[in-house]
Amino acid sequence: MWILSKRRIIPGGDTDKIELDTLSCNSYSGVHPQTDKDASLVMLFPNKTNEVKDLTIFELLKATDNFNQENIIGCGGFGLVYKAILADGTKLAVKKLSGDFGLMEREFKAEVEALSTAQHENLVSLQGYCVHEGFRLLIYSYMENGSLDYWLHEKENGPSQLDWQTRLKIARGASNGLAYMHQICEPHIVHRDIKSSNILLDDKFEAHVADFGLSRLILPYHTHVTTELVGTLGYIPPEYGQAWVATLRGDVYSFGVVMLELLTGKRPVDMSRPKTSRELVSWVQRLRSEGKQDEVFDPLLKGKGSDEEMLQVLDVACLCINQNPFKRPTIQEVVEWLKGVGTINRNQNKDP
Repeated sequence: MWILSKRRIIPGGDTDKIELDTLSCNSYSGVHPQTDKDASLVMLFPNKTNEVKDLTIFELLKATDNFNQENIIGCGGFGLVYKAILADGTKLAVKKLSGDFGLMEREFKAEVEALSTAQHENLVSLQGYCVHEGFRLLIYSYMENGSLDYWLHEKENGPSQLDWQTRLKIARGASNGLAYMHQICEPHIVHRDIKSSNILLDDKFEAHVADFGLSRLILPYHTHVTTELVGTLGYIPPEYGQAWVATLRGDVYSFGVVMLELLTGKRPVDMSRPKTSRELVSWVQRLRSEGKQDEVFDPLLKGKGSDEEMLQVLDVACLCINQNPFKRPTIQEVVEWLKGVGTINRNQNKDP
């Protein structure tokens, strides 16, 4: 059974743009400050750069207007995300979790605290959490510009505001965040749901990978093998349908799809398009095999002096979406290749 999630993170909380899927949204009700327990401190992690030193449930309720629907800025398989504005003007993003918790409360706290050690400039910072009377909240840094998905596919004139250098910066930043998860932080983290709506953008359009580790918190797990895999149509590696094993190289495949989105401006799956071009991966691979790779690029990007760089990134993306997981690069190799884009000749790069 696949758990498919559709999630939008939208600047300013434009609820008209949010698609609320039933998995996330049916179980929500307001939380009312009725007891003295509501004044208890939310657990905030040390060594954070944010100015929030202490926080109570009551303050969090006030900051979200008691989790008012008007403050929803995102929705997905893991829960709703609310914009919170504290009394001093500080903005936070608060995720109210839903789903089947395979962990007891003490284990949940331990897992969250472990995730809090994953600190990198290209990850969305987990500021704290609260387990209170049956509901669980995760508190994150607020990302001013919402998600990459929003800018590429939802916002009017959004794609035209993402020039090639901005898109390349986003790809590089997201790859750095993913490389940190895969190779540096302990324990290593398999994201399992890399997609454009899980790449959030700050006010300078720096990329931050979001929702990492949440599948460990919510779904039953045994090492890296599970009978239920989180994923989103169009990003799911082909091997997941055969072995149901979430791996680092599965994340690399999904990131390759995100790079194709940046290059083409198209969604991974679009049923409104002709049958031969509905699935982005197969469409790009077909055109590339026919020697028509120039036709895959977003018309907004073509002919502006960056075609050679886009071809280099296309090469990297196509390595990532190889049907054979063992022929995909590691994310660290992707980081190095993206870093070299524009500084080396395309023929020097590894040939997919």
